[in-house]
Amino acid sequence: MGHVRSRIMGQGRHRWLMAMLAVALLFLVVFVVRAEPREAPVQPPAQPVAFVHKTHANKGIDCLYCHSNAARGQVASVPSVEKCMGCHQVVTPQNPQSAKEVEKIRDAWERGVPLRWEKKFDQPDFVYFSHGPHIRANVSCETCHGDVANMDMPKPGYNLTMGFCLNCHRQQAPEKVAKLTDCATCHK
Repeated sequence: MGHVRSRIMGQGRHRWLMAMLAVALLFLVVFVVRAEPREAPVQPPAQPVAFVHKTHANKGIDCLYCHSNAARGQVASVPSVEKCMGCHQVVTPQNPQSAKEVEKIRDAWERGVPLRWEKKFDQPDFVYFSHGPHIRANVSCETCHGDVANMDMPKPGYNLTMGFCLNCHRQQAPEKVAKLTDCATCHK
C-alpha cells in the first residue's frame, strides 16, 4: 500500500513540476517577445565632411570620378583626400558652410591624414556583389542607389534586398536570366 501511495504522490509532484515548467516557459516567451528590438529610426552615420552629392553632380562630375574603384573592384570606394584636393586646391565654394567643409579637407591634406568615411551602403557577408558587371552592363548608379545626384547625402534606408536584385535580374535578356537568378551568382 505504501508503494502505491508514494507513486500517487510522485505523480502529483510530477504534475506540479510540469505546471511550474510551463509557467516558467510562458514567462520566458513573454520576456523574449517584449525584449525583441523594435525598429529604430535609421540615423545616417556621422561623416568627416558634410559632402553634398548634388553640388558635385550639378557640376557634371560623374559618380565614377570619385567612386573610381566601382568599375574594377567589388566595392565602389570613397575618394581619398588626394582625389578631393585635385579640385579643391583651386576651387573654394562661395557658400560659407560649404567653404568650411572644404577647409576640413584641406586641413586633412596638410596634416597628411585620411578622411575616415563611414560606410553607407553595405551588403551582408553572405552576399557577393561587384559593381563591375553592373557598370559594364550599363546599369546606372541611380537604378540601385536612387537619385543621389539630387541628394545632399545618400539615404541609408535604401531597399537593396534580394527581391530587389532578383526583380531586376529577371527582366534581363532571356539567355542571361538563368545565370543571373542562380543562387551561386550572388552567394559565394
